[in-house]
Amino acid sequence: NRDKRRVFLGTLAVAPRADLKRWFDLALMEKSQEIDAALRAALEEIFSLPSAAQVGTPLDSDLALDVIIPNFQGGAGGLFSLGPLAIPFGWRPAVTVASRLYGLKSQKIEATFVVTQRMRWGEFLGRMLSLRGIFGFGTFQHRDLEILLYQACGRLLTKIQRIV
Repeated sequence: NRDKRRVFLGTLAVAPRADLKRWFDLALMEKSQEIDAALRAALEEIFSLPSAAQVGTPLDSDLALDVIIPNFQGGAGGLFSLGPLAIPFGWRPAVTVASRLYGLKSQKIEATFVVTQRMRWGEFLGRMLSLRGIFGFGTFQHRDLEILLYQACGRLLTKIQRIV
């Protein structure tokens, strides 16, 4: 039985979207700054740890945790028509959370983690086939991304607890 190590918060960030799908996430595109702020606020709530910057004299065993959302996407779908042939396409809402755990004093990385949480297929298809989905009226909301973020961070914290 070893003593639990102290963990401090390093950096929290939401990376700006650079993927092609961002142009098709119309509901998210209109409110991209609000969504970034909401996701960052959720990260701050989830990882409410003391700041690593405020540790005066770190112990050799102290750790710092950086967390970033490198990617997220809303859900979308439709039909691509090639004459009489219609090909369905779509992608589920998803949030990816990456983190690194490193020695506060040594700055040596101890572990890195990446967790992606996607909406379940049943829920995605149910929404796409609902009346709102068929007519394209706001099937997916940014609240869906916050829920996925909480789920992803729960999985991430489980992985971190195994190391600490």
